[in-house]
Amino acid sequence: MIMIIIFADIQIFAQTGANTVSIPGGTFARGSNDGSADERPVREIEISPFGMMAKTVTEAQYKRCVDAGRCTPAHYDDGRCLQWTGTQFINVTVPSQFRGPNFPVVCVTWLQARDYCRNVGMRLPSEAQWEYAALGGAKSARYSWGNSPPDKSRCALSSLHNAGSFAPNGYGLYDMTGNVWEWVGDFYEQDFYSFSENKDPRGPNAGFYRVIRGGGFYSGPNELRIQNRHWFSPNFAEVSVGFRCVR
Repeated sequence: MIMIIIFADIQIFAQTGANTVSIPGGTFARGSNDGSADERPVREIEISPFGMMAKTVTEAQYKRCVDAGRCTPAHYDDGRCLQWTGTQFINVTVPSQFRGPNFPVVCVTWLQARDYCRNVGMRLPSEAQWEYAALGGAKSARYSWGNSPPDKSRCALSSLHNAGSFAPNGYGLYDMTGNVWEWVGDFYEQDFYSFSENKDPRGPNAGFYRVIRGGGFYSGPNELRIQNRHWFSPNFAEVSVGFRCVR
């Protein structure tokens, strides 16, 4: 029975059209002394090898899961997708210029992202896995492309782009900073770094919010930093938040 289930998961994953890359295990200095208080203390963290989708899940990939009856529709048209105006969140219907089969799927809640990953035999990355992968093998970097400030040649600024539009990092992962924020598996806790495990930490056991990482198409340079931590309610969807899965 176990072999049948594993085979079924492999078949389902193959149908998504996703490409995964192998991330080697290793250690890295998680966090930053130059950012917010929740990025401290900086501590060496050990990560075991894992596989990660090279790109964020696209609208087309997510739609296949919806059409198969395994996922619920993204909130593009039902008025349940939020957008930050700079002062408040408003409910929006997503216009056509922010949609397309090769665009990252957005307007999905953490629960929907979790369910998609489960349905393709994967899961959301831990926050530590995400940060380690975003560095692309570098000892330190502010952004997935290096330390140069963001511009339109490096990440999507003010407009959503197709998944994989910009050069990959050292591990072959696209858009780890910029284009869309990415849901990860962890609950958010401000001082988690002060008491977390040093090997393969999986986040707090409970909380009100889930972590998002990487910054989106209307994020500023500080939010686009690899080490930046942010959070969002798992029951809400937002126009600049997507996800990718790991195995």
